[in-house]
Amino acid sequence: MEQEKSLPGPAREGAAKFAEVFQTEEPYATPLRAAWAPGRVNLIGEHTDYNGGFVLPVATDRVAAFAGRPREDGIVRLWSAHFEEYAQFELAELPESFERQRKALPGWARYVLGVANQLTLADISLTGFEAAVTGDVPLGGGMSSSAALEVASAEAFACFSLGKLTIGETGALLTPMQVAGICQIAEHIASGVQCGILDQAASCLGKPGKAVLIDCRSLEYQYQPFEAPDLSLVVIDTSVRRELADSAYNERRQQCEEAARLLGEMIKQSEGEQSATVTTLRDVSPEQFARYAAQLPEILRRRAGYVMAENARVLREVELLKQNDYVQAGELLWRSHAGLRDEYEVSCMELDTLVEIASQVPGVLGARMLGGGFGGCTVNIVRNEALESLRQAVEAQYEARTGRQAVIDVCRPAGGPGYMTLE
Repeated sequence: MEQEKSLPGPAREGAAKFAEVFQTEEPYATPLRAAWAPGRVNLIGEHTDYNGGFVLPVATDRVAAFAGRPREDGIVRLWSAHFEEYAQFELAELPESFERQRKALPGWARYVLGVANQLTLADISLTGFEAAVTGDVPLGGGMSSSAALEVASAEAFACFSLGKLTIGETGALLTPMQVAGICQIAEHIASGVQCGILDQAASCLGKPGKAVLIDCRSLEYQYQPFEAPDLSLVVIDTSVRRELADSAYNERRQQCEEAARLLGEMIKQSEGEQSATVTTLRDVSPEQFARYAAQLPEILRRRAGYVMAENARVLREVELLKQNDYVQAGELLWRSHAGLRDEYEVSCMELDTLVEIASQVPGVLGARMLGGGFGGCTVNIVRNEALESLRQAVEAQYEARTGRQAVIDVCRPAGGPGYMTLE
């Protein structure tokens, strides 16, 4: 997590808004500071992270940002530009007061408190601050707005607690993947969604022009090129908002855990106690799954079958990107969406409609639903000369078929978190 030299637009907006929303009669002795972190687009590898599998995300040029100044009283006071409301909590009593303070906060601020709590549990001394919170990551759109806010929160604490917390630098207290783990737990306790580490790791590890292959079992990662001059990464928002905690997200995770447990028992019984222990579906080889899958309940067989196939698709995608074969790489996105729709059953009519429309546009190499599902966005790999045709097709068909308006956005692989002193 290196400091960035260029200030993202939302950070500039937050800096401009700060003086207005945090009026004070006394002049500040410290300069204004800004911190930010990106959302992400996962090229392929959906719902594989909590199964110990592989993912291939890119960080995008859409960020969550904080702009403000440190305080000396251990209080964190925030103003959300999106929700137009204030929130405040105290650092001194964490972690003992976490649950009490969490209940008193609006939902968006609970993510910031969750990060503060986990940093405190890691024995890191934090400084309070007041800041305007801004961002242009679509909320509930599958681009990980919550993870962007969590990682931006960690970066904000690093920014306002200079000398106490350093991230991703030589001699740093925390590595990027340690921050991702802290933010993942913050998501669990703030929202109740038992997410994997994909979203937070993608935000922490972003590099311009790169995708990152993450092994969610070992937490090892490696960068892959994703920068073709004649191609664009297009995100199309269905305008269907979803709350993962209210969806079947946690249910899918439980189903995968049950499938892994049953497969582990079958493997032990058939192959003996010397066989490897199965804790997630990643621990089951394709050969073992082919041998024992028929013995699973039908719904668990479909859930696990999707995960096994998706892991193979991620690894194949990496090889295709190395070969600059974006045509075949795009083909895997269509297959991924079919699996998410039919086997994992986390799509919805609006997502399927956007993917179907995209499939009819020459020059769209691949498309699939993005994120946890049940709404949000699709991701599309599109030849530049087909961008306008795709836009026209969506505008002509989507609202007529769904009664909703789609929002089309062209994204680029971008860098990870950063902070900057502004004055």
